[in-house]
Amino acid sequence: MDPATHPAATPDPIVRAAAALRSKNAWEEIANFAGHIPTNFDRTWLSAADHVVFALGQLGRTGPAVTLGERAFALEPTHRRASALAYLHYDALLRHKVRKPRLDDPEPYRKAFEHWIGEALRLRPESLVDHYRLGVYLAQIQSQKDVKALQAFSETLRLWARIPEAERTVRHPHFKIRIKALYAGARSAFRLGRMREAWRFVCRCIKEDEGRDHVAPVYKYFLAAKILHAQGRHADAERGLRKALEARHDGARDFVHALLAEVVLAQGRPDDAVQWIELNVRPHHRKPYIWRLLGDAEAKRGKPDRALSHYRSALIKDHGGRHLTLLQMGRLHEARGNLREARRAYEQAADFKRRRYHVEDAGALRALAKVCEELHDIQAARSALRRMAELPLCRAEAVAELERLAG
Repeated sequence: MDPATHPAATPDPIVRAAAALRSKNAWEEIANFAGHIPTNFDRTWLSAADHVVFALGQLGRTGPAVTLGERAFALEPTHRRASALAYLHYDALLRHKVRKPRLDDPEPYRKAFEHWIGEALRLRPESLVDHYRLGVYLAQIQSQKDVKALQAFSETLRLWARIPEAERTVRHPHFKIRIKALYAGARSAFRLGRMREAWRFVCRCIKEDEGRDHVAPVYKYFLAAKILHAQGRHADAERGLRKALEARHDGARDFVHALLAEVVLAQGRPDDAVQWIELNVRPHHRKPYIWRLLGDAEAKRGKPDRALSHYRSALIKDHGGRHLTLLQMGRLHEARGNLREARRAYEQAADFKRRRYHVEDAGALRALAKVCEELHDIQAARSALRRMAELPLCRAEAVAELERLAG
């Protein structure tokens, strides 16, 4: 059936044609049937509408897909339709995150996703797919809400375990979701500092995904190495990263080389750290944290001027970690006896973190108070300590230092 030349008076021809086209992934041709579906269609058109909603979603045409999908849900509120509407908004938000394309205002999409995922889970609380998508939304779209995200991923895995054992095979349609939930759960647990849980999840992911690669090996080994590095198992982390480098991967591996540099630097090998970056990550591809890492390595090599040059390069495009770079610059200046330069760097680090994250930076303020005291500016030292005292975990230390200065 050609929708352009043979308008449909009934849904049956559309349903038959769409079913045939769907097996060929002919989404554009199916989407063209949208013009034949009445604006206020009745229940007889539901199957045709479902086909068109799916095709529009595959093409990234979220608006028309949502309009048609919401009308279908109003006529027959099934879990499948609620889940599909949740997915349409979820997919648009994930594409927005990587700028493909950017949404003018993502907030309505967030609210719509939360509404429809709630409807989907109300209609089918045992849906692995919906729990997994909720976890990804919380972990990746909603600014790393990893406590709730980890709960969603854990629920996904719990629901998988309830499937009869004979059915829990690699051929199960939800096996891929299980693997991805293990990986995402490991990532959230890692960010929460729950290393044993993170390690357990990532090991299961690597073992069960062997040879299937529902999660790319480079990412699995990289995450495993991050966990090992955080646990102080640097040699094991280095071996894991070398496996990540050997794994097939079509994209850049700058993040792997950067972590390798960090790992070998932690083992006291600054020369190797510099080599991993300079030989593998082109200067115009280096993100601010890589420039900062290169600066740290040069500082350990006893080359402070090169380190400062790299730190300045890190500051050029750094919008989130400037305080980390400025703190390192301050320490380097302080070690060289340039106390006024150190003070300036510490002040900038503390002010940036307060302005950007609305919290005080204990490390910068502690260092600032010390340098100010050495410069005989006791009033400035007290000011830094009073700011530091706003942090509950540092209050006792700051108060003790204020009392010492007063005495």
